[in-house]
Amino acid sequence: MTETQENKNSLGRFSVGEDILADQVSLLEQNKSGSGFKLAVVSAIDITLKILVIAQIKAAQKQGFEVYGICSEGPNFDMLRDQGIKMHPIRIKRSISPLSDLKSLWQMYRYFKKEKIDIVHAHTPKVVLLAPIAAKLARVPIRICTLRGFTVREGLKPLAKFVCRIMAWITSKCSTFQLSQNPEDVKRYVSLRVCKENRIAPLGNGVDLQKFDPDRFNTEFMKQKRAEIGIPVDAVVIGIIARLVRKKGYLELFAAFKRIIIEKDNVWLIIIGPEESEKADRISTDTFKDYGIQNRTKYLKARDDIPELLGCCDIFTLPSWREGFPRSPIEAAAMRLPIVATDIQGCRQVVENDKNGILVPLRNAEQLEIALLRLIENPDLRKQMGRVGYEKAQKEFDETRVCQNVTHTYKTLLGDYNGICTSTT
Repeated sequence: MTETQENKNSLGRFSVGEDILADQVSLLEQNKSGSGFKLAVVSAIDITLKILVIAQIKAAQKQGFEVYGICSEGPNFDMLRDQGIKMHPIRIKRSISPLSDLKSLWQMYRYFKKEKIDIVHAHTPKVVLLAPIAAKLARVPIRICTLRGFTVREGLKPLAKFVCRIMAWITSKCSTFQLSQNPEDVKRYVSLRVCKENRIAPLGNGVDLQKFDPDRFNTEFMKQKRAEIGIPVDAVVIGIIARLVRKKGYLELFAAFKRIIIEKDNVWLIIIGPEESEKADRISTDTFKDYGIQNRTKYLKARDDIPELLGCCDIFTLPSWREGFPRSPIEAAAMRLPIVATDIQGCRQVVENDKNGILVPLRNAEQLEIALLRLIENPDLRKQMGRVGYEKAQKEFDETRVCQNVTHTYKTLLGDYNGICTSTT
């Protein structure tokens, strides 16, 4: 099959803004099962598969796909194997490392070719560059990337912006199709001619609304959970879920929180997320002491009981510098929490200013403090915004719909590919 045939036949029915679920029904009725097809899901680290992609994997398995997982070996490998995923370790560094990246690309190429993979689905920034190249070289017929944020962002120096644009273009050229979590990125990819409009579509983001259900937890549970983590029952608790890196806005949050606790003696901060030792902008737990907030801060590291911990919070915040379509504020909205976030792409898709939360300027600790204090001092406003966020999550952020879109994309592209192969034989 030529690239021209692939573009014309496999992807011609997709356009910017179309809903895959709604528009592909007739074709899917002809190809209801993924039985017999091999799907390789690739990410840099195993926690991505565990937290962000596992629901999509399970949906694909239910459709009959044989799922292979490829990423750096980590603590979640056994759990992923227990889910019926054929895990294969390939070390993929998250930082730029040309020699290591070439080795990862070569290993992916050999594995795709050896296993005769039918679909490669790439996740995370480094992987959406390497995996499509390896898959195309290995002649994998369907190559899909999930884009979690456009790399050609504002604020980059001209050379860096040019390099990122070239990388995005390579990804597009080597991919059969791309799914963008954020609809704003679809328009940006097309307008900058990084990708043709019939080779990209919005995917959205979502969470398990049964898992993130605030009605699962009563007042007594909240008291017990707070006691477990060492938080006073009557405290006002601010929560954040994010990796410990500067770009998540931690320094602005610490500066704001330092001033808040001078005035308020019953406010606490819960931090959930892993340390990032390989990242240049990493933050250590010693930073809590540098800001003098260590006595009112609980660092809980990476956790599996996120719904329970959010149930202990009164306010959620994400003062991040850049996002694709962040998951943690969606989880917070589903748990009826008001959200304070930066006024950037991604956060704006979750937070409607003065409706289910407050949007603040980028890297502005003073405005972040003002917004947090507004919610700390007004419990009725917290409840009102929490209700609006909960309703928004129920309408817009159901993980089931995202999974349906992904599996329907697989089957649509496979159906087109099989049709082309039949017509050319």
